[in-house]
Amino acid sequence: MPEILEDHIDEKDKITDEVVLNLKPIAFKTIVDEEIVKYIHWQCQKILEIAKDKNESKEVARALNLETFEVLGTVMGMAHSVDIDFLVNQMKDSDYAFLVMHNHPSDGSFSRKDIKTFADSVNMTVLIVLGNKGSIYILEKTKQLVPNELLSIRKTLLDWKNEVIDFSDVIEQIRTFGIVYSVM
Repeated sequence: MPEILEDHIDEKDKITDEVVLNLKPIAFKTIVDEEIVKYIHWQCQKILEIAKDKNESKEVARALNLETFEVLGTVMGMAHSVDIDFLVNQMKDSDYAFLVMHNHPSDGSFSRKDIKTFADSVNMTVLIVLGNKGSIYILEKTKQLVPNELLSIRKTLLDWKNEVIDFSDVIEQIRTFGIVYSVM
């Protein structure tokens, strides 16, 4: 039976001004230009600000074109989900790399759906999760995934769902396919 989640954020999980203003610096393996990194950091702060001010600290996602740095879209979510697939589908036939970021009220890392969507999306090269308390988690593709790698990732995610392996095993497996995991 599927788990039923309330669309409510506990007071302790709400984003504070302090978290937004003091968000830790970010670093990437695949993006080295300091000005671009600063801009992405500013966009991360904006996501938390939007979630706090306009969505009751619930999930919010945003996509950025990594060539023009244009905001490609923003989606408001619920307490425990946001439709990043909607953003990915908007860029489905694009030929540019893009980044998707979203917040997690739980302050936790990537969900199975996050990792699957990231792996399946050819042009999404960076996925960032921002915890409502300031944690930052980053996935980066260092190369394009080939079909057999995608199948292996899906099998790994299924094993995680079935509790055959844990999150650290998932990260270890996807690293073999050129996906880098970072925690700030």
